[in-house]
This record gives sequence, structure tokens and C-alpha cells, in this order.
Amino acid sequence: MNLRDIIAKGGNIAALFCLLAGQCAQAEDSLPEQLIATARSARLAETIEWQSLLHSQNGEPLVADPDFLLSGQPFSAARELDATLRLLYGGAQDAVCRFPARYWWLRKTLAAPELPLDQCREVADFRARAPMDRISLVFASENQALPASMLGHAFLKISGARPDGSPLEHAISFYTDADTWNLPKLLVDSLLIGKTGYFALSPYHEQLRRYVDQEQRSVWEYDLSFDAWQRELVRLHLLELKRARLTYFFQKYNCATVIHFIMGLSGKPLPAKRWLAPMELVREASDVGLIQASRMIAPSRWLVRTLDETLPAARRRENQRALAEGEMPAGLAQPPSSEGFLQLQHAQALNQHLYLEQQLARERWLSNAARLEALERERYPGMSLDMSKGFGPMSTPPSSQASLSWLRRDGEDNLEISLVPASHRLDDDNRGYNQENELQILAPTFRMPLRGGSPRLRQFVLYGMQTLLPRDPIAGGLAGRLNIAYQQQLDQNLQERSVAQINGALGLARRVQRDADFYALAGGGLATAGGQGYAFGELEGGVMVRELWDMKTWLSVSRHFNQADSGSAFSRVSLRQIRYLNRNQSLSASWKQEQSGDRVRREWQLGYKQLF
Repeated sequence: MNLRDIIAKGGNIAALFCLLAGQCAQAEDSLPEQLIATARSARLAETIEWQSLLHSQNGEPLVADPDFLLSGQPFSAARELDATLRLLYGGAQDAVCRFPARYWWLRKTLAAPELPLDQCREVADFRARAPMDRISLVFASENQALPASMLGHAFLKISGARPDGSPLEHAISFYTDADTWNLPKLLVDSLLIGKTGYFALSPYHEQLRRYVDQEQRSVWEYDLSFDAWQRELVRLHLLELKRARLTYFFQKYNCATVIHFIMGLSGKPLPAKRWLAPMELVREASDVGLIQASRMIAPSRWLVRTLDETLPAARRRENQRALAEGEMPAGLAQPPSSEGFLQLQHAQALNQHLYLEQQLARERWLSNAARLEALERERYPGMSLDMSKGFGPMSTPPSSQASLSWLRRDGEDNLEISLVPASHRLDDDNRGYNQENELQILAPTFRMPLRGGSPRLRQFVLYGMQTLLPRDPIAGGLAGRLNIAYQQQLDQNLQERSVAQINGALGLARRVQRDADFYALAGGGLATAGGQGYAFGELEGGVMVRELWDMKTWLSVSRHFNQADSGSAFSRVSLRQIRYLNRNQSLSASWKQEQSGDRVRREWQLGYKQLF
């Protein structure tokens, strides 16, 4: 007999004794204490499910609302369990409606007496409005043109059938108000002060249209293996969270953190991580076997761009001309083939893209779509296009990293330590994004001389974004970067000067081959040092080559104007070779030369990087 059977037997014997003795009214006062004693002996406060119900991590509650935590300070999961049992079975009339998920779990785990949960109006209303026959984890990728989307977004999709059998899908999201371009204020508020967190239940198709069509972000759906009892536990826990006053913190309580605790209601041993990025939820769920099936929903621009790499140029141009004129592309009239199927998929994606870009009228878009869908049903029944292989959360590197490098500059040897607590850099393995890009948040770099001297902060990136999106003849695309940082600039003598700066650049990138990108950028920025502000400019061109044996070569040439308010210019040539040892480790070697007139400085660097 297992522990749960013993608990159930003990609870039933106590209830039977109460009824036979006719002393139920007297026993009511002692029932909470009996349940508390049983819970303590079973060490229920230490279970994954209870810690997840409290949103507790490493002994710290991440929800500070006193209406959500009953036991006050200092916090203890065991004290909270005692207080919950006393509230539920101490005669409070609204207790079960206030904490329905805690009751649902404790009743099964302790075989505790039943309480009138079905009489709770919010519970009945939620069950009627949002059937939950399946729960899916949804990840929407970042859009680097939208600062609020950095690191992507995770939310839940709940699916079920109405009483008449028709399907119904809802999205459940935890978020905060981040619609601002004032990045410093956004980061300070979300990192230090905390922002108000919101829960939203909305039709799933509205969220999908927003992310895929309006913001052109890829979406991945992962069906989670919750059984019927666990799905009801999730539903009731969402009601508890809806009532709570939640504070959003970017680094410790975000959309990923909330879903991490919801997935913990499965009882699976999910790792506790202080900083959890949305894409890491997918890896967590996969590692513990929570994922049953997955799907990718690609935005039309991404799909057009990706299919352009595999489809002959003649067929691409044929699709574009035919859709604009409301005709069927001639190549699609040929006998079914793999190339014909790809052209059909390209035509469907291009039709959607042209409509969203307002290059097709609604009537033509609809008629094109109807003809293409009819052709797909007739000629390619049962076939589908899976573009997710090699892309997405399961294929991208981990979102935190630390690197240690040996660096020689001007005959001096140094150690350099860099930390990127969130996201990735251009020299990482970015094949899972299908483009070279970078995103850094709160990333410091320290340098320490090896022949004596104190370590110093060489750079601190508050927010850094860069994308080398290859330009597509149909879908377009720009390369660019934005950087807000404290870092080093070079004066007329090529000596480093510390400045605070904001700079940006725009340009073009071209994918001349599948594994080779050329790019050119032009831009500038504003900086301040010693209370004096000034402007500076920069030009850069380069090439990135993704090679055999998991290697990448990055060559760049740049020209910089008025750095450190010097009134002069200098050139820089940089060559970097990276070898990816595995998904979490890489080695790098680089050479850099800077020249201003007759002055030349060279730098060599060997580095090791660990991602986690």
C-alpha cells in the first residue's frame, strides 16, 4: 500500500468514526489539525505541486500579495500549508472559492472531506466559457524591431469543445505594460521597481493573428501531457492567480516563470532557475517528457524568405506575376511533384504576404487563396510543409552565457570576463534563428591585467540589438543595430576612453550562398564623457561564413569618426574564428588591427565560452 492509499484510508476512518459517534460538530474543530498532522507526516509541503501552487522557489515566494499568502512573514511552505488547511476546514464559507486549486490538490492528496466547489460561481463560469480538453505551451519568437518582444513570449493555449461539439480555443497570457520605446525606464521599472502583472483570457485566433500576421513572429505550439485531473488543477490555479495582485519582474517573475510553476503542477521535477527565458520553457518541458506533439506556425514573410532559398528564381517570379494578376501560376498546372508542392506553398505564403503589405486588394487575395487551397486539396492531399526542423526554441543556444578570454594588446596580457545573462551574440551559433542576430541585456565585461593592476569594468551593455537579416527580392528586409551602453571609444592616439553612449545603424545584408552573408551598415550616435556630449559616426562592412565542422568565420572592416570627441577618424579590421564544441561550449580566436595615420594597434584574443 502506497502513501496516498494510507492517507486515504486514514481520512475515511476518521470520517466514519465521526459519524458513528454522533460527534461531528465537536470533531470539526479538530479536523484541520488532523489533516495538518497527516500532511506533515507525508511532508507534503516539500512536494513539487505544493511549491508550484505557492509560486515558491528556493524557499522564496515570488507572489507577495498578502491575500495570496495566508501565513504572513517569515514565509514557509509548511506554515502556508497549515494555514490553508485551517482556512479550508475551519468553517470559512468562501474558503474553497478563494483557493479552489489548493483544495482540489489537498482533497485528493489527503483524501480530505469534500467541500462545495461546484457552488463557486467563478469556477462554474470558467468551466462553461473555456473548455480545457487540451493544454498547450505556446512560444512566440522575438521581433527585434519591437523592444517589448525581446526574448520572445510564452503563454498557454487551452482547447476544448462546446456542448454542441464545436471547437473552442483560448489564449491565457501573463504580461505587463511594455509598449514604450523608453528602454532605460522600461528596464529600471521591470528589473528594480516591478510592474503590475496582468492575466488575460482571449480568443486564441486573435493572439495568433497578432503575432503571426501583424508582428511577423513565428509561433510554436507544444501540447502538454496533463491528464484530466491535472487540467482541472491548472484551471483552478489560474483562477487563484487571476485574483492575486502580481508584480512583474523581468529577471525573476515573468511570463516564463508563471508557466514554469503551472507546468510544475504536473509533478514533474522542473529545475529551479533564477532567470528563466520564455524559450527555456520548451526545453524544460521536453526534458521531463511533458511534450506530446508540436507544431510551427510561420509568418508569411519568413516563409517566403525561407522558400526563396529552395525554389528556382523563375518559379518565384512566376508566382509573383500570377498572383498580382489574379491568375494561376503556370508551373502549378504541371503534374504533381516535390518542386510543384514547394511552389504552391510559396504562392500561398506570398499571397498572404502581399495582402498584409497592402499590395493585393482583399478580393484578389481571397480569390487567390481559394484557388490555391482547392489545388492543394486536389493534387497534394495529406501533404504538409514542415519548416520547423532546425529552427525554434529546441534548436537555438541557451539564453545565458559567460566567456573567459586571454587578450594581448600593446604587449600587455589581460584576462577578460564577459557575462550575458539574457540572450545571445553575433558570434554564437545562430542557425536556429535562420539569420545572424544579437540581443544583449545587462551584459558586463571585465578586464584584468595579468602583470599587476586592478580589474576594471570595460563595458556594460544595458540593451544591445543587432540583426543581419538578409535582403530578399520579394520580402525585403533591413540589417541594423541599436546599442545603449557604457563602453570604450578610441581617441586620436588610439587610447581607450570610457563613455556612455547610444548608437544605431542601418544597412543591408545579402545571403550570397546558404552559408555566407555579406553586410554593410552606416550609422552613428551620441555619447558623453566628463560631462561633455558629442556625436560620432561609423561605417562597417563584413562577411560571415558558416563552415563545416560547426565553425564560423567573421571578417569585418569599419571606419569610425569622432570617437571620444577626438575630431579624428580611424580604421579597424577584425577577423574572428569560432568553433562550436557542442550546444553549450565554444572556442574562439580573433585578431584586430586599428589604424589612425601612422599609429597602429593590434590585438589578439583566445576565448572559451560556456552557455547555460
